[in-house]
Amino acid sequence: MSRFTTQMDGTLHGRFEPIEADLLRLATTQLLEMLDSGAGDPSLAASDGIFGRLLPDAYRDDDDAAAEFRRFTATDLLDRKAQNAQVVLNSLGSSEADTDTPDSSPDDDSDDLQPLTISLDPDAVQAWLRSLTDLRLTLADRLQITPDGVVHLLGDNTPFLRELYEWLGMLQEELVYTIDV
Repeated sequence: MSRFTTQMDGTLHGRFEPIEADLLRLATTQLLEMLDSGAGDPSLAASDGIFGRLLPDAYRDDDDAAAEFRRFTATDLLDRKAQNAQVVLNSLGSSEADTDTPDSSPDDDSDDLQPLTISLDPDAVQAWLRSLTDLRLTLADRLQITPDGVVHLLGDNTPFLRELYEWLGMLQEELVYTIDV
């Protein structure tokens, strides 16, 4: 069963377990913070490897032309990426709103958390696809994944980051499959 379904009116519904929604919120919030820092500091965007993946060189054989192109486009591109990420966050809502019910208090340790169902119009679907790509590119850089798919990062967080990377890829694949049907 797919996490995403298309409705008769053209909207798409997605269903996430509370832990999945929280993980997406956290990752997307961190992406937004990184994008904001890059938009606010062009030298950071030019030197950090993550931004190299998010904003690849337009001219691979001409460093001067690539730097000039980046100078004129990077801020706008990062702003658009941040807008896409904000759409994802807005779609997910806040975690407190998802778990509070009229019959429960914030201190209630109930295990009856309900899955979160989101509704996405076609523009929001595109924003989700772009943000999932940006999240995966960011993780690929942090994991030091080479073009052949090999992870070179060694550390305690590597298994979690790799599973997150793969899970985001699965979400992206499910979303693409749902809109392609």
